Amino acid sequence: MCTADATGPHLRRRRPPVGGGGGGERTGSSAADESGTPTIGKNDGRAAGGSCIVGPAPTTDPPPVHSSGVDFYPPSTRYWRIGRKWYDFTDFLHRHPGGSEVLLLLRDRFEDCTFAFESHHLNYKRARKIIAKYEVDESVVESHSSKDVQRRRPGNKTANGGVVGEPPELLDDHAFYSVIRRRVADHLRESGYPSGEPKLECKVLFWVAFILMVSCYAWLLSSASVPSAIAFGLTSAWLGAFGHNWVHQSKYRFWAYLSLDMIGFSSDGWFREHNLQHHMYTNTPWDNHYEGTAPFLVTDPTIERNWIQAYVLPYVNPIILSFGLYGNYFFNLTEMIKGNEKITPWKAVLPLEIGIMAWRWGAWRGLSLMYLSHAILCVYYFTMALMNHNTEKCLDVSKRNSAKDWGEAQLHVSADWSVGLPFHRAFIYLWLNYHTVHHLFPLVDMSHHPAIQRILIRTCKEFGVEYSVKSPLEIYRQMVRTFGTPMSLMEEITVYGGGI
Repeated sequence: MCTADATGPHLRRRRPPVGGGGGGERTGSSAADESGTPTIGKNDGRAAGGSCIVGPAPTTDPPPVHSSGVDFYPPSTRYWRIGRKWYDFTDFLHRHPGGSEVLLLLRDRFEDCTFAFESHHLNYKRARKIIAKYEVDESVVESHSSKDVQRRRPGNKTANGGVVGEPPELLDDHAFYSVIRRRVADHLRESGYPSGEPKLECKVLFWVAFILMVSCYAWLLSSASVPSAIAFGLTSAWLGAFGHNWVHQSKYRFWAYLSLDMIGFSSDGWFREHNLQHHMYTNTPWDNHYEGTAPFLVTDPTIERNWIQAYVLPYVNPIILSFGLYGNYFFNLTEMIKGNEKITPWKAVLPLEIGIMAWRWGAWRGLSLMYLSHAILCVYYFTMALMNHNTEKCLDVSKRNSAKDWGEAQLHVSADWSVGLPFHRAFIYLWLNYHTVHHLFPLVDMSHHPAIQRILIRTCKEFGVEYSVKSPLEIYRQMVRTFGTPMSLMEEITVYGGGI
């Protein structure tokens, strides 16, 4: 029975519902591989805006599950929902090319798998055929309802005022995102990289960045000089850019540990929150970046800013961002203690790096130099990441809500610059300048982005889909402005916008 009931790269501090003080008032991870998981499309009987609970409603609803501070209500602990149909992938888990972990995360930590399925299968027709054999009838789902823990979303709103909306259906072959997926799949196959795996130059540059970062830390440890601290910060940012790339690709998960965890982040956390939250629900309340810098830098486009948030904090954003690594670290550590994150020995790397410097050079000098390195890393990386999603057009809620499909929605919430740069020169922007392509095809390695960019521009022209590129200075200016000015005041963000 379906009942209709009436959430980086950031500082990781959750903003409470605001009504004064610090906040302003409300006025209104690799997911799958190329031949892996699939989908189809039959209506599950859900009323518009409702939340589907199959079987009799439990007398006491279980509490929500948490992912990076966002509450989710997975509708089943046994079945996966894709395109409003139900699937049992229990026997498929060990055969999934992207690994079993991502499938279990999608079922047990989130509410719907459709966007993740669509965005991680370029050969979507083949993927849909594969999963068809795992489809289960709604009557089967109902028969297991007594054994299945089901969570009922309390109403059709997110915790901070967004609208959940109706679960998405699968796209037809004529949709913008279907067409561009087929074109990119053809290009990659003709290029000899059918799954979008990294080119040799990307792998070589990664190891160069890794060796440089380790060497710069050794230089810093031996000299305690300002130039060595600056070099360590810059090379850490470059290594982090590779970590952002590897965390999307299951085959290179260990390289993600060598990249992200070596500089203080959690690749396990990123695998879930970045791949399955940020990418799937960009610039919505389910995006873990949505409140990541609040209350210091407000990125929610629908709420008022107080005087300090509007006229002071946006202009000192580099100071705020310089503490981003520490905010991320302690947020993740807290979630680990609560049982919401994996316990991993990689968590010891950052305190060891800091502790060795303090032991070698004394607390004041050692800690000051480590802060300088980490500040450079954070300001460099987080500035680029924030520029990707905080321009005026990225925060136009009405355009995102009205997008015809998930792919078009990604064009509305992503910003690009300097897209003519070849891959080896785009390191200056940490390879984030082709960000729309990355969001459309998260599984495809960044070494393919320049070529796919041309396919994107051509397809947008054919479909009349708005796509624009601006200078990095203009995007930075708009980002600072949007920190202090709500772009969509009194509007409601639909989480599943662009899904039907």
